[in-house]
Amino acid sequence: MNNSIDSAPIVILAGGSASRFNGRDKGEILIGGKRMIDIILERINHHTNHLIISGYHDYGLKALIVSDEIHGPKGPVGGIYSTWKYFKNTSNLNLKGFFTLAIDVPNPPKNFLKKIYSNSTSNISVVGLQKHPAHGWWRMEDLDPVFNNISFDDSISLNKLAILVKAKLVRWSKNEYFFNINKQSELDGYIETI
Repeated sequence: MNNSIDSAPIVILAGGSASRFNGRDKGEILIGGKRMIDIILERINHHTNHLIISGYHDYGLKALIVSDEIHGPKGPVGGIYSTWKYFKNTSNLNLKGFFTLAIDVPNPPKNFLKKIYSNSTSNISVVGLQKHPAHGWWRMEDLDPVFNNISFDDSISLNKLAILVKAKLVRWSKNEYFFNINKQSELDGYIETI
């Protein structure tokens, strides 16, 4: 695996319990006859990238599944930590970093990969004052000192992780790019707009 944007891994953060969706797997939810995960992947044109699911199954996509480390952080940071640890353990010294996207955000920008990628910094998405750190580019070099030296006794948020790795903010113009579907009413509202 080399360092180019076209081959950098894409990690879909899909490890949540979906408790507000009565336990339904958000990636399998249909919008216009298509699964949410398929809509996300079509939008970002991922075809040459290595696909990783931070969750429990691969949705039939033949993706690598990386489950959260038992002793790692909880929540979405757990997915980033577990992916980082997986690559550290596979001794992939050429890997520059990886992209992350949330499973419950079906409308990422089509140019997401190209705009969020950087050789020199980790980056997270922002619209106005609202940060969307689940949609980011995480460099291994930036994650190394954080994950090698942090205690996970307390929970850590994605926003805190972004601060610790000195992530830059990549600005987007439309809030709807990051519309998050956490419950049925949000899904119903989203379907009405498309």
